Amino acid sequence: MSHHRHNWLDRVRRFYRLPEHQPEYQWMHSRTYQRRREQVKTGWIIAGLLMLGLGSIGAVLIIAAFATFMSLAFLEYDQ
Repeated sequence: MSHHRHNWLDRVRRFYRLPEHQPEYQWMHSRTYQRRREQVKTGWIIAGLLMLGLGSIGAVLIIAAFATFMSLAFLEYDQ
């Protein structure tokens, strides 16, 4: 028996009965988005290592805020 696994976003979309035809939704299934998501993951690993290396709570907060902003901006839907 084949069990099709859905990610959490697909489950939320189905729960609220949101359409799949939206360009923003289809963007998340594109190869470009998947590649960018891997780059963001690598960026967060580097940011985490930098935070550990600096060891200052101020530096951690600034790096985390900057990494969050850059992640959201980089993964934004391109029109």
